[in-house]
Amino acid sequence: MKKTVAVLLVLSLLLSGCSFEESPIPEETTIPEETTVPETVPEIRATIPPTVPTEPEVTIPSPLPAMELTEEEKTMLLKIGMAERGRSGCTECIALIMCTVLNRVEAGRFGRSIRSVILAQDQFTPVADGSYYKAEPNELCYDALEMVVYGWDESQGALYYEWCEGESWHSKNLHLLMQHCDIRFYD
Repeated sequence: MKKTVAVLLVLSLLLSGCSFEESPIPEETTIPEETTVPETVPEIRATIPPTVPTEPEVTIPSPLPAMELTEEEKTMLLKIGMAERGRSGCTECIALIMCTVLNRVEAGRFGRSIRSVILAQDQFTPVADGSYYKAEPNELCYDALEMVVYGWDESQGALYYEWCEGESWHSKNLHLLMQHCDIRFYD
């Protein structure tokens, strides 16, 4: 209360054109508790904020997804990631597999949707052997999907991948882009 009254007196002096040099307030001056601000200065009350201003809160906007996928599309990417590498892969390997599916959709010659690309005949071993349908995505798969949805793509446009050692049809007929863990990616 004492500080509020002192602030009001200082504001009153400033608004009336007085300076502190012309009418100093001694440091030892105390204002009794019973002192009230006269009603003759309502404009001063209106200019005093009810609370002490603080720094404005800074909110960091969350990044927006780079792509919008339906729940079915997300589930399909999670299942193919799990069926291909979810048990023994790393998050980036699973994300690269998901990116390869999306690259095929973008290319248009494998199908025009995630569903048509993944379910295309003789394209993905887990679909052909049925393990895709039984796949239960783990945390690595969900992390990989989040990376992909928010724009991560280190696939270099890969359209094919395989996990094998030695020579294969892919290695003899396609251009190797990279190898990540034990998976080779081709265009």
